[in-house]
Amino acid sequence: MKYVLPIAAMLLSGFLTLMMVVFTLAGMANARPEQLRTLELWVGGFILVYVGSMVASIVLLRKGRFGNAILVALAPAMVMCLLVLVVGM
Repeated sequence: MKYVLPIAAMLLSGFLTLMMVVFTLAGMANARPEQLRTLELWVGGFILVYVGSMVASIVLLRKGRFGNAILVALAPAMVMCLLVLVVGM
């Protein structure tokens, strides 16, 4: 039962990462070549942050640090929400 919240946090971050990747790919339709490169780097950054967070969260789960695992699993979600707020405004 202790694993439910960390796994839910990982799934939430995964869905938010997928959403950000899809929205970024949708914005690439009419972009110039230099903008395409920038957007590709953004997509790579989103995926890299998510994968790094999931690896760290799983390691923390294996060590029995459930609270820290939840915080690390939610880190990409918080970063992406801040990006939407800052860049979207």
